[in-house]
Amino acid sequence: ILDLAQALPASITFDMEQAELEPLILTVFMRLFSEPAYQHFPHASIAIQAYLKHTNHTLDTLLAWGKQRNTPFGIRLVKGAYWDSEVIRYQQQGWPIPVYLKKTDTDANYEQLAHRILEHRAFIRPAFGSHNIRTLAVVQAMGNSLNLPPGTFEYQMLYGMAEPLRDAVVEQGFRLRVYAPMGELLPGMAYLVRRLLENTSNESFIRRQYETAESLDHLLLSPSNANRNGEETMPLESTSESTLLNGDNPDRFSNEPHSDFSQQDVQRDFSLALAHIPPLLGKIHSYPVPTPMPWLGPELISTNPSFPDQIIAKFPTLSPDQIDPIVQLAHNHMGTWRKVSSHVRARILFDAAGLMRQRRSELAAWEILETGKPWREADADVAEAIDFLQFYGREMIRVGTPQRLGTEPGEHNQQILHPRGLAVVIAPWNFSLAIPTGLVSAALVSGNVVLFKPSERSPMMGYHLFTLLMEAGLPEGVLQFLPGGPEVGQALVKHPKVHLIAFTGSQTVGLNIIQEASHVSVGQRHIKHVIAEMGGKNAIIVDETADLDEAVIGVLASATGYQGQKCSACSRILVLNDVYPLFLERLKQAASSIPIGPPEHPGNRMGPLIDRRALERVRHFVQLGKTDGTCILDRQIEGPGYFQGPVILTDLPPSHPVVQEEIFGPVMVVLKVSTISEALELANDSPYALTGGIYSRSPANIQMARDTFDVGNLYINRPITGSLVNRQPFGGHRLSGIGRKAGGSGYLEQFMVEKVITENTLRRGFAPTQ
Repeated sequence: ILDLAQALPASITFDMEQAELEPLILTVFMRLFSEPAYQHFPHASIAIQAYLKHTNHTLDTLLAWGKQRNTPFGIRLVKGAYWDSEVIRYQQQGWPIPVYLKKTDTDANYEQLAHRILEHRAFIRPAFGSHNIRTLAVVQAMGNSLNLPPGTFEYQMLYGMAEPLRDAVVEQGFRLRVYAPMGELLPGMAYLVRRLLENTSNESFIRRQYETAESLDHLLLSPSNANRNGEETMPLESTSESTLLNGDNPDRFSNEPHSDFSQQDVQRDFSLALAHIPPLLGKIHSYPVPTPMPWLGPELISTNPSFPDQIIAKFPTLSPDQIDPIVQLAHNHMGTWRKVSSHVRARILFDAAGLMRQRRSELAAWEILETGKPWREADADVAEAIDFLQFYGREMIRVGTPQRLGTEPGEHNQQILHPRGLAVVIAPWNFSLAIPTGLVSAALVSGNVVLFKPSERSPMMGYHLFTLLMEAGLPEGVLQFLPGGPEVGQALVKHPKVHLIAFTGSQTVGLNIIQEASHVSVGQRHIKHVIAEMGGKNAIIVDETADLDEAVIGVLASATGYQGQKCSACSRILVLNDVYPLFLERLKQAASSIPIGPPEHPGNRMGPLIDRRALERVRHFVQLGKTDGTCILDRQIEGPGYFQGPVILTDLPPSHPVVQEEIFGPVMVVLKVSTISEALELANDSPYALTGGIYSRSPANIQMARDTFDVGNLYINRPITGSLVNRQPFGGHRLSGIGRKAGGSGYLEQFMVEKVITENTLRRGFAPTQ
């Protein structure tokens, strides 16, 4: 595009979109126009938005760069058109809101920025986008005070908006550029609707001028005077500026915000954390066991899936024959731990959350190296672990209080929850901190003693969880850390003194656990309770009304996030005939552009699969898909690690193994359907029922999906991964698992037994004490 602009010549402006993207756009603009081929191109411009609180800093950066570049460039100053979405997105993320909450603050900032831009007219080509008569008049007055001829700067207005004002500007002899969207009808209509909403809002100058007919004196009032006259802050649904809640307030819960990687300090913290890890790699980590018990199991070695020769950590292990003394030791602590008050147990979780928050970058760095998670994914995993600690701590305080049942006179009915006893936690590697934290903390805070076996593919992250909980004040013996292979897990599941098994992993292992738990050993006086989350084969529907920009982004994020190694990942895409060819081509182009490589480098969106076995499984299914269908894309990556890029397959029947079986990799099957009913029928044609999604702008189709899409978590016009504790409790049914949704109310009750006490209060006196 830039080469064409130079050849014509034509001007080109880099627009500003979301605040999160501003540092990236700014960096790209300055780097590009500093290159020898473009350094002397005089028709480059960049837009800056006055409603952003940090735009003065952005302008400082541009001015410093412009002085060095020594070639004029343009700055297009606008108020900003995404106020609502910026506020909502940053509230959702729990980040400080980047925009001014008063329209008058934006107007005042615009005027300050305009004056600074005009002062640097020697190398800046100023352009002012506005339909506000006060703004235009102020800019004109600034130009007059600086003795600038009318052609020094230009005004910019949207075609069809405020035409009388536009004509007046031209009559005054000022330069005016009229701009209009070009392209397809539907995107153009969306742009028009957004502009109409913007210009008819209560704060809009155009509405105030033409509809409410405010006086000229009031319209020309200085923003600072308007503030003094009592303009209210624009309303927010809730404030994200409030201090994040912690364990000191057990009545409320707030999600731990994910890191904002557009901020340089966040990038720096992660880089430093990754730089500090290498000297710590390869060490042997021991953990408490009864003395003088020897380590008779094989040494467990964790490696970096990007560089398999790099050892992350080593752990001595116990053999299955040595499990019984560990179980007995844990069993001996049951009576003491269950008597500890729910508030004290919750406080340990809150303290552990505080420690995780302090070491957030360090924990994420370990996860990046041990499991191959990209930066954002690893950071989100630590945030979710903190959420589980905070949420379950609060939940235990809530449910730990005995509840009265009924209010009838003459009797007192009370519900009390007691811990089940001895809990086995068998955790996965794909959320190597979050899921173990959720399972272990739920079992502990509800009063159970825990035997914790982390995945043999991520023992170091399990070790971090163990040491953090101990540092937070957990009594010795209440949590037993037992790294090892599948045989250790099998021994724990079979042990007759175990009361509860909490498992997340494959369907095969989960069903084996459920079957084994149904066996009652000689002398065993309880039935083992099982909580199991066992995977999914998740579908997204894209109908003919969908916003394909959003659909492609959402499908790709759902299918390739953490290389598709999520039980919630999208692996089936059901696309209506009318948009099938266009969607498929755009999906291919987008998937072809994803940067793949070691996740230590922040530019890589996809890292490796967890190990060779996982890679071989993915390649097996890809080959099946190629044999029986059509392969649109298969990005195989050379290198020492277990890398596999996105795969897109088509023309496979719905009953094909690639369509039906969970692969656990970035393999997408795109199926063409004729109707929304057919799409929903195929989406439900699966033994799993975990997550699903639909991209649509049809209220009827969305309602049909709400009513008939049989999944545990249904997402509408957004990715189907990334559930948040409390906001989107997570879990499915059918062969996706059994148990209540993780991160939701009712989850903790599974780790306890319910006791109801009924007392007749119509007493006939009391028995004597002697």
